[in-house]
Amino acid sequence: MSKMTPLATALLVAVSGSVLANEHMAEVEQIGTNNTAEQTQSGVMQQSYILQNGAENRALTDQSGTSSEGGQASIEQVGALNLAEIYQVNGSNPGTAAAEIYQAGTANSATLEQQVYLGDLSATANIRQEGTGNQLDAKQTWVGNDLSVVSVGQDNTVEVNQSGFSTAAIQQTGTANQVRLEHVGSGWGNDFAAIEQVGTANQADIYQYAGRYPAAEVILRQVGVANIAQIEALSGNSTLDYGQRGTGNKLDSYLAGQNSSFTGYSEGEYNTVVTSQVGDNHSLDIAQVGSYNHIEASQNFHAHEALISQTGNSNQAFLTQAQSVNSHSASIVQNGNGNVANVLQQ
Repeated sequence: MSKMTPLATALLVAVSGSVLANEHMAEVEQIGTNNTAEQTQSGVMQQSYILQNGAENRALTDQSGTSSEGGQASIEQVGALNLAEIYQVNGSNPGTAAAEIYQAGTANSATLEQQVYLGDLSATANIRQEGTGNQLDAKQTWVGNDLSVVSVGQDNTVEVNQSGFSTAAIQQTGTANQVRLEHVGSGWGNDFAAIEQVGTANQADIYQYAGRYPAAEVILRQVGVANIAQIEALSGNSTLDYGQRGTGNKLDSYLAGQNSSFTGYSEGEYNTVVTSQVGDNHSLDIAQVGSYNHIEASQNFHAHEALISQTGNSNQAFLTQAQSVNSHSASIVQNGNGNVANVLQQ
């Protein structure tokens, strides 16, 4: 685990004392430029709060726990060139972790790492960034992960890595925003991701891989111009529900496993959807409204269902259902001018 090396002229290290038996509480407030605050806590019932207002501020909270009475950490920064880091690790013992990060300004950066082991305990985090050039790197390990991210502004980047039973809700509003999410399930799987992007030139990259008894769900909503989404789900019982509204949108998805379903809706111009399903018992439902629409869909192996509907001009739909010893079903409806439909069943 990396530690922050203080570069500031003002350095405050708060190592909390005991208020009650094994209970730790620490609070730091700083106003000005080039401030650094570090808080290190170990034991049980940890609470940490850091508030910084100014420029080039750095805040670090490092908590390690020993029981189910886990850590709570909060960092709030207002200004420019701010850096926030929260590390919550419960080692080999069961525990909980809760974190909150708020940043407003320019060129803010946040790092979150939560590791909670054993039992039905959880790691939760709420993060909000406002401004330009914000970056978030979040990692949650083991079971019961829950992450909520709100990013508002321009050139914002959110990178999330979760393993275990994970839930992620990410909202981005602005221009040139990026989301990269990786879910790696274990045990029973059951991952859930909800991504919403509103603005121009947004991009979402989502990867999911569930565990022994897999189940994964992705809900994607993009509104604006020139939005791009790439989704890959390598698990059975996967669900992809997408919606894109605007101009120049593109979706590329790959679902592998059993019993996956793809539902969606596109509105606007220059929409393109490319999707592939590999495995048995897949279902596909796509609808597009606008001009210059294009759909490419393929379903491999057994017992698939497909429905494609397009309304507008210059629509094209290509559907391939292959390698089945059982029956496939396909339905394509197109309204407008210059429509082309091609269905191949093997």
